[in-house]
Amino acid sequence: MKYTGMIGRATGVVLAATALTVGTASTSSAAAPARTVSASCSTTGASGGMSSTFTPGDFFGEFDVTLSVTDTKADSHHVRVRYLTIPVNSSAVRPWQWHSLKAGKGETLVYPTTAQDSNGIQDMGVEVARFEGDKKLNSCTDWA
Repeated sequence: MKYTGMIGRATGVVLAATALTVGTASTSSAAAPARTVSASCSTTGASGGMSSTFTPGDFFGEFDVTLSVTDTKADSHHVRVRYLTIPVNSSAVRPWQWHSLKAGKGETLVYPTTAQDSNGIQDMGVEVARFEGDKKLNSCTDWA
């Protein structure tokens, strides 16, 4: 704090004591514990989900994310999963990068990663899909 005038010693002591009293009287809350949310869905040939860990109220922090997808049908198609977010003060969905599994029926991909958006993240979800090459055949979404 910058003072423009001179403060006497007694006044300074009173101000310091007042500040100490105010600081002692106020309660401090501990940082909110991390929270984990999840979303999952199934569509023809694929099932998957996501879990994301974040600090409540910290929309701009780095979120830990785990994506997973399982191929559930022997049909020569591959499956993919991706993280979905909605930035703070927006309703526009931001789709993140797809992660593919081409190993066949019964196989599962688990993909740990992180996500951070300069516009913040207010909501998160997952999209699971079945593909033929780059053509999306069917998909599902779910939100945490």
